[in-house]
Amino acid sequence: MDIAKKLQEYDEAFDFYLDNGYLPKTIQQDDLLGTFIEQTIKANPQLDSQDPLWKELLKEELMKFIEAMLKLFQPLEEKYKREKELIYLLNNGGIVEKRKVWEQVDQIIRRDYTKKEVNINGYSELVNQENREAVLTSLARDWEKACDKKLFREKKATINRHKNEWQKHILKHGMSDFKERKQIENFVYSYPALAEIVRIMGREQPKQKEEEMDETVKKYLPLLFSPPKPAVEIEEITIGQSLRYMMPLEMAIMSDNQTEDLFYLKYITQKLQLFANKPKEEHQLKHDKIKHVKPRLEKGPIIVSVDTSSSMSGVPIKLAKCLLLQLLRMAKKQKRECFLITFSVRANYIDLSQNGAWNQLNKFLDINFSGTDGEEMLNVALKMLKTANFAMADVLIISDFYFEKPKPETRNKMKAEHDNGTRFYGLQIGSSSNSYNNILDKIWKIEID
Repeated sequence: MDIAKKLQEYDEAFDFYLDNGYLPKTIQQDDLLGTFIEQTIKANPQLDSQDPLWKELLKEELMKFIEAMLKLFQPLEEKYKREKELIYLLNNGGIVEKRKVWEQVDQIIRRDYTKKEVNINGYSELVNQENREAVLTSLARDWEKACDKKLFREKKATINRHKNEWQKHILKHGMSDFKERKQIENFVYSYPALAEIVRIMGREQPKQKEEEMDETVKKYLPLLFSPPKPAVEIEEITIGQSLRYMMPLEMAIMSDNQTEDLFYLKYITQKLQLFANKPKEEHQLKHDKIKHVKPRLEKGPIIVSVDTSSSMSGVPIKLAKCLLLQLLRMAKKQKRECFLITFSVRANYIDLSQNGAWNQLNKFLDINFSGTDGEEMLNVALKMLKTANFAMADVLIISDFYFEKPKPETRNKMKAEHDNGTRFYGLQIGSSSNSYNNILDKIWKIEID
C-alpha cells in the first residue's frame, strides 16, 4: 500500500467534503477512514463559522491519525493478501498445487475463522470424495467472503481502539495549538517585511513586474511578396478567384457602379482574370529584442534555507522560525512542494513532500551549529532546482548573511536558473552586510534592537 498516495486522497477528500457536503467518488462507501473523516467533520459543525485556522489544525491532526491507521493496516492487508493468493490457488490451481497447500489452508481457517464463518470440518470430510473440485470451489467462495469481512472487522477495531485517545488529544491540545499558531501568525504580520515575503513567496501579486520581462529572441518576419512583374515579363493569363493576383482590368470593373455586379459574378464563378506567374515569396530571419513574459508558475514550489549558525541565536532564529512556519503553513494549505534547508558548517535538508516528513520537522529544526557555509547551501538548492518537483521554485534564504559570496560557477548556475523562472530572495536579520544585495532578486532587512 502506498501510504503517501492514500494520504493525498484523504487530504483531498477532507477539502472536497467541506466544499460539497459529501465525500468524492474516489472514496468507496465502505472506506472506514473516509467514513471517519465524514463523522469528524459532522461532529465539528462550527468549522464553517470559525477562524479558518481551526480547519487547518483539525485537518493536520486528522491526517496524522489517518497516517497512523494506515501504518497499522499494513500488516493486516499483507496477511489478507496472502490468504487471497491461497484462495486464488484453490480456484485456479492444478490438483498437485492444491494438495500441497491444503494443510496450510486447513490450519489458517481453523485458527482464524469460526465454524459459522467457514465450516472447515465439513469441507475436510468432503474433500476426499470424488467431486473434490466442486468442494474446493465452494470452500474458496466461503473463505473469500469471510476473509473480506475479517479485514473490514479488524480495521474497524483498530480505528475504535485509537480514536478515543485521538479525540481526547484534540480536546486537550486543540486550543493551545490554536493559540500558539495564532501567535506565530500575529508575530509574522507585525513585521511588514515578513508579511510581504509570505505574499511574494505565495505568488499572490496580481501581475509580473516589468523587470521580469526582458529577453532576446529569434523570430521570422511575415512573408513579403515581390512587386508584380512588368507586363513584358508576363508569361500567361489564367482565370480564378484569387484577389492577390487579379489583373488591373478586374479592379476597374469592380470600381465602376455599372459593372460592379459583373465583377462579383466573375468572382463567385471563379472567372476573374489573373496573372499566372505568382510573385516570389520572400522572408528573412531577424534577431530582435522584444518584451517577452517568462514562464512563471502561479503557485509553484518553494525552497527555504534557514541559517542555524550561532550568530543567528536569540531573536533572529525566533524570527526565522516563525516566518518559516508561516511559509510552510501556506505551502501545505496550497498543496505546494516545499524543500527546507538548514545550514551552518554544513547543509541539512528535508523534502516536506515526502511521506512522514512533516512529523520530523520539529526535530529537524532543533539542529544548530557554529560557523556558516553558504556555498554548500546554494549548491543543494541549485541541485533541487534541476529536479522535476522543484523546477522554477522560489528560493528564500533567511540569514544574517555573514558568509562569503558564491563562487563564479555558482553565480552562473544561479543566473541560468533565474533565466528559467526561478527567483532568489533573502531575509537579512540583525546585520548590515550588503554582500548579497546584487546577487539576490530582493533582500528584506530587519534590524534587531
